[in-house]
Amino acid sequence: MFDPFLPKVLVVDDDPSVCEFLKVAIAPKASRVDVAEDATTALEAVESGNFDIILCDIWMPGCSGMELLSLARQSKWDVGFILATGQVHIEQIIEALQLGASDFLLKPFTIEALQQSIARTFRLLQMERESRAYRASLEVSIERRTRDLMRALRELEENYQTTLEALVLALDTREHETCAHSLRVRAYTLHLARLVSYPPALLLPLGHAALLHDIGKIAVADSILLKPGKLTEEEWIEMRRHVLAGEQILNRVPYLRASAHIVRYHHERYDGKGYPDGVAGEQIPLGARLFTLADTLDVMTSGRTYRKAVGISEVYAEVDRERGLQFDPQLADLFLKTPQGAWQQIRDSLEQH
Repeated sequence: MFDPFLPKVLVVDDDPSVCEFLKVAIAPKASRVDVAEDATTALEAVESGNFDIILCDIWMPGCSGMELLSLARQSKWDVGFILATGQVHIEQIIEALQLGASDFLLKPFTIEALQQSIARTFRLLQMERESRAYRASLEVSIERRTRDLMRALRELEENYQTTLEALVLALDTREHETCAHSLRVRAYTLHLARLVSYPPALLLPLGHAALLHDIGKIAVADSILLKPGKLTEEEWIEMRRHVLAGEQILNRVPYLRASAHIVRYHHERYDGKGYPDGVAGEQIPLGARLFTLADTLDVMTSGRTYRKAVGISEVYAEVDRERGLQFDPQLADLFLKTPQGAWQQIRDSLEQH
């Protein structure tokens, strides 16, 4: 009767009388015992049966027990392998251990020693199987948890994006006719960034910086921000502080901290005549230099109460004039080589959504 707590054993020996003896001796400690008189028969038995232990004589005509053991390990048979031999050679024992033999029986051996070897080998095999099952279960669990974590992170990031975009739309609307300005500037900036092979890992912080570049304007009084006429010098000083306020706001949010430095420098000029620090050239972060072109594009092509929108061709003429002054000359050249229709396509796609 089959007992799941006892092993299924295959005995391999070229002596039929030995096979019969081993079968009878092992039977009390096994749920099933089959015999094979050579390696070929053993292979056929393994293919058709589901054995736990192979007990094999080392010295057999044709394929030896050592060769059968090697084949078992190469084929990754899920079995314990016991070798029986009447001739002890230390080199052979070492080789067998390296091949993964579970145990050795030295002839002549007692029935008790045989049964103990079977029981010991089966316990080791069960432990290995449980270990493999645990590792497989752990891998599946880790993979599932990783997928769940990545999904949660994506959802969290999407929620962040939705919240940030809602906030920015509210800020843009505050300046009346500049609604969706920040969304367009982000799209233009990221398009330029991809053209210059901006590091992919930094695209998200760059996008956040472009989106939130004017976040500091919440600290600017409406009387200044919404003033229809020209600002006084004192009012300009107050207005220019929005870049520092924006940097401080983003620095307080760990998720947005990597974007803060671009917000600080987004009004700097390549010739050093910008603000707040008056830095020039490549001292200005690349992201801020890209943003300046994108911002100019949107400001010029979006109408205001005090100024009509112009066409993209006029923007290109302005960028060409300010090349090396307001704008990084190499980035200006890249901008000017970009088909004008590309910007309109980006704007149209945002308006459709």
